Amino acid sequence: MNSSGVYENQALETSDLQLHRIEDKDDGLSVEVVDEDGTKVYPIRRKYCDKDSEDSSTTSLPNSSRTSLPSTGIGAGITFFYSLIGKFVYKHSTFFKYASLVISCGLYLTYFAGAIYYSIETNAPADFCNGVEFLYILTGVVTTGLVYFNVVKPLFGSAIYRIVFVPVNKIFNSVWRIRFVPLIFCLLIFGGIITLLIIDASEQYERLISVFGLCVFIFLGWIFSAHPGHVRWRHVIWGLLLQFVFAVVILRVDVGRDIFQCLGDKVSAFLSYTIAGSSFVYGWLASGQNLSVMIEPGITNYNITIVPDRLTDVFAFSILSVIFFFSFFINILYYFGVMQFVVIKLGWLLQISVGTTAAESMSASANIFLGQTEAPLLIKPYIGLMTKSELHAVMTGGFATIAGSVLAAYISFGIDASNLIAASVMAAPAALAFSKLFYPETEESKTKSDDIVLEKGKEANVLDAAAQGASNAVFLVMNIIANLIAFLAFVAFLNGIISWFAGLVGAPYITFEWLISKAFIPVAWLLGVHWSECEIVGQLIAIKSIVNEFAAFGRLAEFKKNGLISPRAEAIVTYALCGFANPGSIGAQIAALSSLSPSRASDLASIAFRAFIAGTTASFLNACIAGALTTAPGPDLPVENITSIFY
Repeated sequence: MNSSGVYENQALETSDLQLHRIEDKDDGLSVEVVDEDGTKVYPIRRKYCDKDSEDSSTTSLPNSSRTSLPSTGIGAGITFFYSLIGKFVYKHSTFFKYASLVISCGLYLTYFAGAIYYSIETNAPADFCNGVEFLYILTGVVTTGLVYFNVVKPLFGSAIYRIVFVPVNKIFNSVWRIRFVPLIFCLLIFGGIITLLIIDASEQYERLISVFGLCVFIFLGWIFSAHPGHVRWRHVIWGLLLQFVFAVVILRVDVGRDIFQCLGDKVSAFLSYTIAGSSFVYGWLASGQNLSVMIEPGITNYNITIVPDRLTDVFAFSILSVIFFFSFFINILYYFGVMQFVVIKLGWLLQISVGTTAAESMSASANIFLGQTEAPLLIKPYIGLMTKSELHAVMTGGFATIAGSVLAAYISFGIDASNLIAASVMAAPAALAFSKLFYPETEESKTKSDDIVLEKGKEANVLDAAAQGASNAVFLVMNIIANLIAFLAFVAFLNGIISWFAGLVGAPYITFEWLISKAFIPVAWLLGVHWSECEIVGQLIAIKSIVNEFAAFGRLAEFKKNGLISPRAEAIVTYALCGFANPGSIGAQIAALSSLSPSRASDLASIAFRAFIAGTTASFLNACIAGALTTAPGPDLPVENITSIFY
């Protein structure tokens, strides 16, 4: 046992003994177990007590209603032997820790050398995404991390911070306080970004339109800001700069593009393993394979044919099954503290660069991986202390990003994985930047970086964590199914009503989707989409804004499959759709955040719609930067082929 120790029965067998309480005797060597009715007392001798117990003379049972006493004879000997082993291992835990580490490293180095030898012997072509070169990269990254966090940081971290970071921070703060320096710096950064984009896009006018659209959205955000005079342009400019750097690395630098393409391929391959489980449960409904078993008399072999080659996947069984697997895996990472580590480091990066507070930075970084209602759980203790601007930033981050679980589903649609991953990463600084533009800070923050502590998962073990992850996805999947059925049915209803009224004047092609696609044509044009495709992109943005992004990505997959959208428009609209900003999410965020801090319910309700607009616009900023940097070809289809789908 733990703090209660191990007891040896001195009186009789008590396997069915119902205990009420346990008391120490005066001799300090034994205790009395008192039955529930208080009449039967059985002496039990204490074998030992846990040395870490606060009071070794006081012993408690792990279960107040029942206890089991150790057996005698051979069983007692085995128990004693195990206890000796446990004490020996505990006493020499440091030795065993480093011994196991050395053995593990030795085994891995042996495998690493064998992989290199085999690659040389077989003259395998260089492949940094799938070959032994990818193993080089993984080994280098892991080794660097281990050396830094186990050697450099513990031994030299405080000295480096004191000698390098503290003086640099003092110099920066002293210069930053000089009048007009912040303004000049922000103008230089913003002007430099715009100038570079114009020079780079000078030979393709659609890309110049994307640059113009970026300026328009920022200008509109400032004009309609809640407090235009309190905008801290450092937040805005640094957020845009970080977003721009991510975009350049991902879209224009060959190494960065290859890394994200490889990462996208790895994620797609990882998620494809879902089919092993979903096809076992749902059969052809998930796999799309129609297996017909043809049995002839006297023949024992089964001739399995596929008729036809592939059926249409059933959405609920094929696409949504990915969410179960991804949630299962993410919860395992949370149990081991891996996700908390990543979220903390990304939050730190956003805090020191964009300049936002620790709580809102942490929430924004968490939104890259978690949903809009799960990410705020990481900062639950601080929501009641946050200012309205910080709450607005938290909600904007939820609207501007998508969860990793549904990201997996969009990849299963056939949407380009590298664009989706890039959009998710870029959305965090974009959301913080536009949030601080649209709702600037006018109060003093009460949350400090030292207060933010992320705990590991509290599940019993890794199996419990995995099971809970899969179970938690059930509600998410059912919520997606319910919303899609209800909203798509309502849109179809509106289409029918409007088409009937329009048909009375000879225009039955006018539907609700037709009207909203027209309304979003200017937005699509500002994103840098070719005019001939503005209507189709406008329809996708409208579906995302009115129904949800799931329906919009599903429609995009149809357009892509039928060749109705160009690679450039597809890339731009992927960034524009990559966010949870839809009417259903407004209610979800208000309900989730209000449950975490009921006293802030009225504040959350008052800023929710503004945060919805900010989250939508943050996705547009991503799309503008992507449109300005992407070199994907535009449309080569006649206009009538594109617009015919609406009539």
